[in-house]
Amino acid sequence: MPPNFADQASSTAIVGFAGWRLFLHEEVASTNDLARKMVPWSAVRAVAQTAGRGRFGRSFVSDRGGLWLSATLPADGGASRWSGFSLMVGHHLLLVLRNLDVPDARLRWPNDLMSGRKKLAGLLIEQGARETLTVGIGMNVRNAPWHHDPTLADATARLADLSTVTPDLDALTVIILDALADAHHAMLDGGLSSAIRELNTHWTACPVEVTLIGGETISGSFLGLDNDANLRVLTLHGQERLVAHHHVTRLKELG
Repeated sequence: MPPNFADQASSTAIVGFAGWRLFLHEEVASTNDLARKMVPWSAVRAVAQTAGRGRFGRSFVSDRGGLWLSATLPADGGASRWSGFSLMVGHHLLLVLRNLDVPDARLRWPNDLMSGRKKLAGLLIEQGARETLTVGIGMNVRNAPWHHDPTLADATARLADLSTVTPDLDALTVIILDALADAHHAMLDGGLSSAIRELNTHWTACPVEVTLIGGETISGSFLGLDNDANLRVLTLHGQERLVAHHHVTRLKELG
């Protein structure tokens, strides 16, 4: 059984084929912070987050009507065994979006789910305790983040405006958790290479600026990933450069 938190919601449910135990909350600071303390195959969903975050602590508007969900998965073998798992999760969530007929659905490296040029959802994967990984997913569904931050009006999308049949949050939760279980099994069965192959078929050369730890910026065209998940960038000088994924703080698309 999961730990007994003081702010734990009274209702729990077993959902999806993996038998997730789901905890529902009205408002929390971060679903990741709660889920990270739980045993594997536990998940937390909140109506709203007051301190939602993305990579490198960047803030993430998490208003009512969106899907704010975090799940904890077993990760035996240590962090290196699961390096790049966000790409595997991104690949399986991309399949979900395509099944929902989201137009121009794609994954923007490394963890943004997009509809064309607009961001629909984001991922945050953090190391938990006792060889676990916590996967946080924030998806705009029927919320309006631009009401809280007007700069998001031209940069974000929501599922209700993209899909002809938008699942309610309960149904979408089951779909997403099952996709996470699929990603976990796929990582165990074949490692990251299968996801990289699939993602590379959809990534096309795109002008980017890649910012590295330390401040260096590389300009060129993003060509996808090599077998070790390093970025392939064709520089403005016409040379292909491999960039270690853990050295990258931001990839900004220019075109």
